[in-house]
Amino acid sequence: MDFFTIKKCFNCPNRLFELDLLEDEFRKVMSALKVNERLAARVNSSRPMHHQMFHLALAGCPNACSQPQIKDFGIIGQAVPEVDGNCNGCGTCANVCPENAISIEDQKAGINRKLCLNCGQCIRACPIEAMLATKSGFQVLAGGKLGRHPRLASNLINFTNDAGATKSLELCLDLLFNEGQPGERFGDVIERTGFKLTPHPN
Repeated sequence: MDFFTIKKCFNCPNRLFELDLLEDEFRKVMSALKVNERLAARVNSSRPMHHQMFHLALAGCPNACSQPQIKDFGIIGQAVPEVDGNCNGCGTCANVCPENAISIEDQKAGINRKLCLNCGQCIRACPIEAMLATKSGFQVLAGGKLGRHPRLASNLINFTNDAGATKSLELCLDLLFNEGQPGERFGDVIERTGFKLTPHPN
């Protein structure tokens, strides 16, 4: 029996990534670090309760249907939009933006970065392909949980690539096994240690 779960979105028209390969990489990390064996030793049981397991979530876009915000470790796919010189100011992108992050001025789209969630809907909607994805990657979250004392996951890295997401998982598991106390949830470990990550280069 696995002492961890991996939840991901699939077959969704909003997803920015196919997540199967990254899920495979995460499973390799869990195997290499002997997560099943080490968690079994921590809880002294072959049948863990839900709160004794390590829960992961992979979300293909900021809609985050796999709920990474309440998992021990999660990633959220992002595509950073940029307006190129061919924009004719038609307003299609502004009309589809759920965050109202796009405005049309002087017949050209402008993006409010404080509002934009990098969901990619404007990129897909542009009829002349003048809205481009300058880079694609993942936000990394960790330490979310529900239960008696719910906690939303901390934002560890705003933007990284596949390798950065995988390395982040390794570092989070190292923290859990090296610093975690018996029965302590991972979110509580993060709170107690003040754990932070340095962004992995893209």
